[in-house]
Amino acid sequence: MWACRLEVLPPLLSHLLESTVAHCGARPALRWRQGALDYHGLAAEVGSRAARLREHGVEAGRAVALLLPNSPGFVIDFFAVAMCGGIAVPLNPQFKPEEALACLAGCDLAAILACGASAALAEALAGRQAAPPVLVDSGPVGPAGSREFPGARDGGDVLYGFSSGSTGVPKRIVRTQENLGREADHLAAAAGLAPEDVIFGAVPFHHAHGLGNCVLAAVRSGATLVIDEAFEPRRALTAIERDRVSVFPGVPFIFRMLAATQPDRGVDAGALRLCFSAGASLPHAVFDAFDKRFGKPVRQLYGCTEAGSVTLNLDPDASGTAASVGLPMGDVKISVVDAAGNPVPTGTEGEVVIESPALGRSDTASEDFRAGRFFSGDLARLDTAGRLTLTGRKKLFISTAAGKVDPIEVERCVAGCPGVSEVVVVGLTSPSGDDLVKAVVVPGETLDARAGAKFRRAVVRHCRERLVAHKVPRRVELRTEIPRSPLGKVLRKYLV
Repeated sequence: MWACRLEVLPPLLSHLLESTVAHCGARPALRWRQGALDYHGLAAEVGSRAARLREHGVEAGRAVALLLPNSPGFVIDFFAVAMCGGIAVPLNPQFKPEEALACLAGCDLAAILACGASAALAEALAGRQAAPPVLVDSGPVGPAGSREFPGARDGGDVLYGFSSGSTGVPKRIVRTQENLGREADHLAAAAGLAPEDVIFGAVPFHHAHGLGNCVLAAVRSGATLVIDEAFEPRRALTAIERDRVSVFPGVPFIFRMLAATQPDRGVDAGALRLCFSAGASLPHAVFDAFDKRFGKPVRQLYGCTEAGSVTLNLDPDASGTAASVGLPMGDVKISVVDAAGNPVPTGTEGEVVIESPALGRSDTASEDFRAGRFFSGDLARLDTAGRLTLTGRKKLFISTAAGKVDPIEVERCVAGCPGVSEVVVVGLTSPSGDDLVKAVVVPGETLDARAGAKFRRAVVRHCRERLVAHKVPRRVELRTEIPRSPLGKVLRKYLV
């Protein structure tokens, strides 16, 4: 039986798909609610789409915006852009025009690929471009029967990703065909992916987690990708049983919802062999609830837009190491350093630095990229076995006049105040240039104006009793919910 982890491939997406077609052409590639494609069919669709895109001027260096939900069209279009040598720009199809325009600024945009739900956004974006791009409907185009890939044959730029950070200004990260090929190699080898695997694709494909750990992972290994356009717990549980899902990439929100959802009858999750969470820290309560419900531990994967997947926890002691994101995958190297960039002793907190053949680059000057290494801004510790455990974010520190404040510490304090359901702490810049601590709180019940004012005072009083003065929130804002990305990550830029 062909196993992806035993064969060394040239690090190009065209070779990746060609090799999988050669070995697994008759095996199912994509499965969705309305149909399915085997790898021969996927290759034919990609070839036909690539030919059409070339007619519209898609070539090396030219960008193509993908305004698509999870769908077979996304997979087809992404690989077609790569075969043309173009640069795919996957964007959240629910973006507002201004958000999408901020990401497309400076792109040599040749085309926008959209589906019915995102057609209006595509038209709005096209109308705001100096050189209007071509609008192309996504989805199967009717393969011409060709499985030839006469397009890109070098490891040139193929992806623009965006790292949001806390400033609200998207930072464009450029990754090459070789970067993505190496990332696919790393996960396929570490997780032992094989053609027999069935990967559940509920994580948004426009995000690095969904693209790398669902789309690329499946095509690299010859596995079947079951596409879920929008996560819904009951439908996901049905698919786990019906499609015999074996690998489930997710985020904490997804695993929490699955553990809490009660279907009409029991769910056979016996085929599941690997569940892993990324995008945000996995609460231990979610780990316990999912394990209790399905008898399957949820592992943690650590990655980023800049480098793709970095580490994965596959320790035999799943429960004892549940807080860890594990060991580096493949050729990835990680270190934990102090403020001067020097390695810290084992068990000491420091900043995570990543070296990887999957590491992209910033298209602007950035201190985060230095001498082939990426300074992530994530704080972590390494244990004696080399496992990484994340502890916070360096760049989230709030610089008040009296000293730096770790927002995580303040969040833990506020969370202990009676009546607090959820809290996020951010910094506000004062007229003097120093930061003020602000707590955005979701109360456990609806409050009128008078009760709300009393509740805010209670939060401040609670913190004054437990924190030094400069850590106590100077502002307390009440909200009904915390804004989050499709992966469940807190969007701090909307709280500042």
